This record gives sequence, C-alpha cells and structure tokens, in this order.
Amino acid sequence: MNRSAAIVFGLLAAASGCASGHESTADSTVAAAPKEKERAAPTKSGAKSRHIAFRYEATVKSAPAGAKEVDLWLPVAQDSDFQKVKVTTVSAPANHEIAVEPTQGNKIFHVRVPVSALPLTIAIDYDIDRSERRTDFSAGLNDASLSASKRAADLAPTPLVPVGATVGSLSGFKSSGGDALKVARQAYDHVMAKMKYDKPANSGWGKGSTEWACKEGFGNCTDFHAYFMSLARTESIPCRFTMGVSLPAKAEPPVATMTDVPGYHCWAEFFVDGHGWVPVDVSEASKAAPKSPEMVDYYFGGLNTDRIEFTLGRDVPLVPKQAGAPLNFFIYPYCEIDGKEAAKDAVARKFSFKDL
Repeated sequence: MNRSAAIVFGLLAAASGCASGHESTADSTVAAAPKEKERAAPTKSGAKSRHIAFRYEATVKSAPAGAKEVDLWLPVAQDSDFQKVKVTTVSAPANHEIAVEPTQGNKIFHVRVPVSALPLTIAIDYDIDRSERRTDFSAGLNDASLSASKRAADLAPTPLVPVGATVGSLSGFKSSGGDALKVARQAYDHVMAKMKYDKPANSGWGKGSTEWACKEGFGNCTDFHAYFMSLARTESIPCRFTMGVSLPAKAEPPVATMTDVPGYHCWAEFFVDGHGWVPVDVSEASKAAPKSPEMVDYYFGGLNTDRIEFTLGRDVPLVPKQAGAPLNFFIYPYCEIDGKEAAKDAVARKFSFKDL
C-alpha cells in the first residue's frame, strides 16, 4: 500500500465557517502517490469487496479554567492498494488543515480553536470501497524492494517493540531457517502458540508491548502485533504496524441505519524482497482458530474486507507537530490544551458505519 512521503497541506472544504464548526460537501478523493518498487505482494484474483459509509466523529467537551487554546488532531483515511477513499462531508471550522507527515505518509487533520469555541465537534464522513487481500505466494519474483532508509526504519526498535537479543530472551523464539517467508511464518505460528486474545479489565493489555505479550501471554491486537514485529525485525525482516477499525461482518440484507463501531483494530505487514508487503492478522487468526482453523492460514497473507485502514507506524509524529511525545499509535482523537495533553474525559469519539 503506497503512501506519499511529501508534506501536502490542503483544506477538505473551502466554504466559510465559524469556530463552532460548519458543514461542507467535499467530493474529494484522498489519494496517495506511488513509491517506486515498494508495493504490496501480488494478490490472487477473485477478491471480495465491500462498499461502506463511515463517520469519524470527535468532540472536545471542556477545558480547565483559564485555558486559552485547543489543538485537535484526527487521523484521515486515504487511498491504498486495497481501499478507495472519498471524503463526502466535513463538519469543522474553516481554518482546519490536512497534512501528510513525512515518515509514514499518514494523512492528519488538525484544527486550532479558542477555548470559547468549546464544546467542539468534528465529523468526517467517508465513502469507502474496501477490497479483500489474498497474497499469491506462488507468484513469480518481481523487482519489489525497499530503499536503504525505509528498510532501516522498518527494522528499528521502538520503545515498546524491542529488536535483538532481548527479544530472543523474552520470547524463546528461534527460527529454524529458510527464506524470509518461511521465517515470517515461523514467527506467526510462534505468536499464535504463545498468545491468547483476552482483555481482562485493568490488567495492562493494549499498549502494544512485546515485553507484556511475552511475559503475560495475552492481550489485544496491539500486543499480538508488537510481538510479531519484534520477532520479524530481529530476523532482519522489515515489518510495520497498521492501525484502523474492524467492522462487523456484512449483514444480509444490509442494515439501513448507521451502526456504532466500538474501537480500533490493527494488523502488521512484513516485506520480502522480490515479493513486496505481506499482511498478517495474528489476533484475528487467534480468535477464529477454535471454530475455523483454516483461518490461521488465511490471515497469514490475507485480510478480509471487514476493516478500514487509517495510519501506519508506532511512535507517530503529528503535523503540525504536537507539544507532547509522538503517539504510541494513532487512531483516536488527540487533543492538547495550551500545549498539554487534554484529560481523557475531555474528549469523546464515535465511529459509525453502514454498508452501501
């Protein structure tokens, strides 16, 4: 999936508005420029597709007494090889901007308003076509490759995703050799064997920590894929983190009204020279395995249509740059008030969708 690496500023809507917000129709396709030789691995024919209306809504409810200024950032879905994105409506102050940050090409909405504008609600409506992704492992070799800088970035450790000897000590994983595809499958199977998808209240899961996953043996999608990323990168296989949302399976007949989506979902991709980016969804495989063991093979190289991609990467920098540290991962609204992260209860979010 290709992302632009250049910073691009623009408004999704040009109509005038006030600080409390305005609504505009934005018949705008959110596209990204291709990168030479960095591409998804070849896919099988006959992929399924899903046509979705999706709304991302965020509300800044309040600010501390005496506060002056509010900054709000939201991730913005964009085109990839497996989703075509059109922004249909934006409800936001006219001074909002969209930027593409240069490290991963994430598209980011930002607006700054005075505290007097609160409560502030931003809503972005999308029309999205999502395609199934089924890697064709039998396809011949191609010229897919990464630049030296991109390879280094996708092999590097992050604060919660270590790389190197520490990973071997934590996990006990030792590959039995083979090419990158075989070693990646060994890492995938190892995580499947060691992890259980479980989210007990107040237990510490959900940070996307390899150490947590190795020591506790359970967690959510972030923990599963941090674990896989550490194993892959330690084996010199470039790997990256993809954050989005998961949708319930399509109902028949489709539901006519918008349905709430409770939260996020993530997966990972690893890169094989001569093939390209290959997806894995270890947490979905783990959940599906008891009733549908064939899905273990499916989710190594396959992604269903029941998802929308928003951002890539861990320790995500925002544009314009936030005062705080880079975000562990970026899917929920991020707000700063006078340069300090807003209290969690000051910001609300709502995701909703319907099939078209």
